[in-house]
Amino acid sequence: MAIISLARLALGLAALFLARRVYWEATTGAHRRALIKQHGCLPPRKVKQRDPILGIDLFLSNIKAYKEHRLLAFWQSALTDYNAHTLMVTILGQTIYFTDDPENVKTMLATKFDDWSIGSVRIAQFRAFLGMGIFTNEGPAWKHSRDLLRPCFERSQVADVSMMEKHTKRLVEMIPKDGTTVDLAPLFHQLTLDVSTDHLLGRSTNSLDPKAEDNCEEFVEAFEYCQNPAKDNESWFRILTLFLPDRHFNRCVRILQKFVDDIIESEMSSRATKSESTPQRYVLLDELLSQTDDPRRVRSELLNILLAGRDTTASLLTNIFWELPHHPEIMERLRSEMAEHMTGPEPPTYEQLKDMKYLKAIITESQRMYPIVPQNSREATRDTVLPRGGGPDGTWPLLIPKGALVSWLSYSMHRRPDIYGADAETFNPSRWLDGEHHESSPLRPQWGYLPFNGGPRICIGQQFALTETAYTVVRLMQEFATMESRDDDDVWKEKLSITCTSLGGAKVGLTAF
Repeated sequence: MAIISLARLALGLAALFLARRVYWEATTGAHRRALIKQHGCLPPRKVKQRDPILGIDLFLSNIKAYKEHRLLAFWQSALTDYNAHTLMVTILGQTIYFTDDPENVKTMLATKFDDWSIGSVRIAQFRAFLGMGIFTNEGPAWKHSRDLLRPCFERSQVADVSMMEKHTKRLVEMIPKDGTTVDLAPLFHQLTLDVSTDHLLGRSTNSLDPKAEDNCEEFVEAFEYCQNPAKDNESWFRILTLFLPDRHFNRCVRILQKFVDDIIESEMSSRATKSESTPQRYVLLDELLSQTDDPRRVRSELLNILLAGRDTTASLLTNIFWELPHHPEIMERLRSEMAEHMTGPEPPTYEQLKDMKYLKAIITESQRMYPIVPQNSREATRDTVLPRGGGPDGTWPLLIPKGALVSWLSYSMHRRPDIYGADAETFNPSRWLDGEHHESSPLRPQWGYLPFNGGPRICIGQQFALTETAYTVVRLMQEFATMESRDDDDVWKEKLSITCTSLGGAKVGLTAF
C-alpha cells in the first residue's frame, strides 16, 4: 500500500508539474516567443563556467578579485576576452547580464525607463540603513523625494560659493605646509560632510573644525561600515557571515539614526526662535519639517541625500589628487588657466570656475577613468528587449525576462578604445577639449560617458558636486606651490563600496607658497 501511495503521489506531482508547464508555455512562454519574433532577438554570449547551474565558481572568482582590489578590471577583461559588450552569467543561481554597451544603458535608463526597477535586492540593502528616500524609493514616492530636493540645487543655491570657502579654508589649515606627507582622502570626506550638512540641514557638522564639540568620528565610521560590511573581512569564512545577522551593522544603524535624530530635534527646538521675516535660503531640513512631523521620514530623506553629498564628491576629489601629482605638466597648465581667469589670491567666483575649461576637463577625465559609481544595475519589471547583446557578434536584440538583473559597467564603458581612442587607458584631460584630441575631435561620447547616471533618475545634485570639486581644486592650487605624490604604488587601485575611490587615498607632500 505504501508503495502504491508513493507512486500515486509521484504521479500527481508529475501531473501538476506538467500542467504548470503547459500553462507557462501558453502564457509567459507564448509572450516571450512573440517578443523574440517581433524584435528578431537572439541568445546572448555566455561566460563558460565550471558550475553553470549555481555559478559558485564565478561567485568565488568575484570575491577573490574584490579582495585583491581588481574587480572592475576583472569584468573589463572578461568582456575583452570574449570580444563582447554584453555577456550572460550565473552567480549563486541567478542569471545576470553584464554590459558596457551605451545603447543598452540608454534603453534601461531612458527610452524604456518604465520597464526597469532599481531592484528589490538594492532596495532592501539600502533601506536597512538609509530608510525610505530618493535612493530607495520608486514611483510617486521617488518623484516626491526628488521634488523636495530640486530647490536645493537650483543655480542660485549652487552659485553661492561663500559657504564652500568657509569649509575649504579649514581644510587648508589642516594640511601640513612643509612637504610632510598627508593623506587628503579622509580630509576630503570631512570637507564634503561639512559642506553637505551646511547646505542641506542649515547647520554643519564642522568636522574639520578642531574647536567643534562633536567631531562626528563615530557617525562617519558607522556610515562607512553600513555601506560596505565586507571591507574588514579577511577570510572566506568571514565573507560568508555576510549572509548571517550582523550585530555590528545593527549597532551602526542605530548610531546613524541617533546622529540625524539629534540634528532634527535640535532644529525643531530652535525653530520657535527663528525670525520669520528674515529671508533664508532653501534648506531641505526646514522644508521636511514643514511637511511632516514624522521623524523617521525626515531622518530617512536626510540620510539618503547625505550619502550622495559626502561620498561621491570626496571620492572624486581623492581620485583627482591621486592623479595630479603624477602629471606636473597638467598642474602647470591648470595654474596658467587660473592666472588667466583670476587676479590675485582671492577665492574664485562661480562664474570664474565655469569659465575654466581645462579645469572642467580634468574633472571630466577623472570621472571617465575612475567613475564614482563604476557599476550599477536594473531589474526588469516585465519581459523586455535590449537593442544589442544577442547573437554571436552581440549586435542583435536581446530578450530580458521579467525579474532578470542587468548590470552596466561604466568603468569598462569609459575605457572603450572605439569610443575614446587608443589611449583610453591614459589620463588625458585634453581629450575633452575641441581640437586637441588626436583620435577624435571633438569628443562626443553621449551615453558612452555616464558619471551621473542618466534619464529621469539622473543625479539631481551634479552641478553642486562639480562646483564643490572645482572650487576645492582651485583653492588647493592657490595655497600650495608644489605637490608631490607620496603614494607607495604608482598604479591606481580600486576601493569599492557603494562608491569607488583610490585604495591608497591621496597621499601627497604639499609646500605652501
